[in-house]
Amino acid sequence: MAKDFPARSFDNIHLSCLRDPGGIFELVEVVGTGTYGQVYKGRHVKTGQLAAIKVMDVTEDEEEEIKLEINMLKKYSHHRNIATYYGAFIRTNPSSHEDQLWLVM
Repeated sequence: MAKDFPARSFDNIHLSCLRDPGGIFELVEVVGTGTYGQVYKGRHVKTGQLAAIKVMDVTEDEEEEIKLEINMLKKYSHHRNIATYYGAFIRTNPSSHEDQLWLVM
């Protein structure tokens, strides 16, 4: 599953450059709600492998915080007490000013 989204440095990336999760992942059900969004049980479309997907609305004000969270997940993902980070995706919402960031773990 990891080969579908190779690890990249997010230090100099714009979130708008991320791929859309459509056709790669699908949301199955909500498993929790937090301050910045909801966590879903998700499924990789091709393999059927399950993953946790954190879905957050993205505003320009939060972009730097989101990049920091992604970098932290990438850096510590291999620790046994932290969920493995598989990738990040953006679902654009043309009818709204806020896009959705999907963090796949």
